[in-house]
Amino acid sequence: MKLPSFWKTCLLAGVACLAITATAKAQNVTRYTALPGGLMRIDGTSTIHDWWMEGKLIPGSMEVDDSFESDPTFKGLKGTPKVEVAIPVRSIKSSNNDMNETLKNRMSEVMQEAMKQTEFPKIEYHLTEMLLKSPAPSPGAPAEFNTKGDLTIAGVKKSIIMAVKIQRLENNRMKITGTTAVKMTDFGVKPPAPQIALGLIKTGDDVKITFEWLVQKAAK
Repeated sequence: MKLPSFWKTCLLAGVACLAITATAKAQNVTRYTALPGGLMRIDGTSTIHDWWMEGKLIPGSMEVDDSFESDPTFKGLKGTPKVEVAIPVRSIKSSNNDMNETLKNRMSEVMQEAMKQTEFPKIEYHLTEMLLKSPAPSPGAPAEFNTKGDLTIAGVKKSIIMAVKIQRLENNRMKITGTTAVKMTDFGVKPPAPQIALGLIKTGDDVKITFEWLVQKAAK
C-alpha cells in the first residue's frame, strides 16, 4: 500500500530527526583513556605476616557526557559514565619489601595461579552506578562519589560498592582513586597456602583493593 505523499514526508522527516539526534548524542560523548602511572594494590593477611601485590598497568577507558565536562565541581552530573577496565593478572606482582626476590616471585606465581591466570588472564571492571556524595569544593579539588560496578576475577562476576574520588588535573587529565574490600572466595579463588622456605603459609580470605587511575581526554 502506498503512503500519501504528506505522510511519506512526515515519516522521512521523523527518520531524519532520529538520525540527527543520535549523531548529536554521539558527538556529545567525551572519551578518556588510561595513562601510564596508574597503580592497583591488593592487601591481604597470612599466618606469617601481611602481604600485598601491586600492578602498574590499568588499561581502560571512560566515556562521559556534557554534564560531566561542563561543571568542574561535578554538581550538575547526570547519568553514569561508561567505565571499562581490564587489568592483566600477570602484571600484578608481590612487592613486599621484607621479602627477597625469590620469595616475591614465588608469591606472585602462587597468587596468579589462585586467580586462574591461564584461564582468565584479566581482572575486569564495569561501572554500573555513580552517585555524587560530595562535590569538589573548588575547581581542581577532588569530588567524592559512591559507586557500584561489576568486578570479574577468575571468571566470576560480582557487584561491588566502592568509594571513589575524582580530581581534575592539568592537560585534560583526571586522577581517579578508590578502595573496596572483598573476599577471595566470593570469586571462586581459594586463599593460597603455599609451601615456601618459611614453611606453610596460610592466607586470609579478606583482601582490600586500592587503585589510582590516571586518564586523559582522547583526541577527537
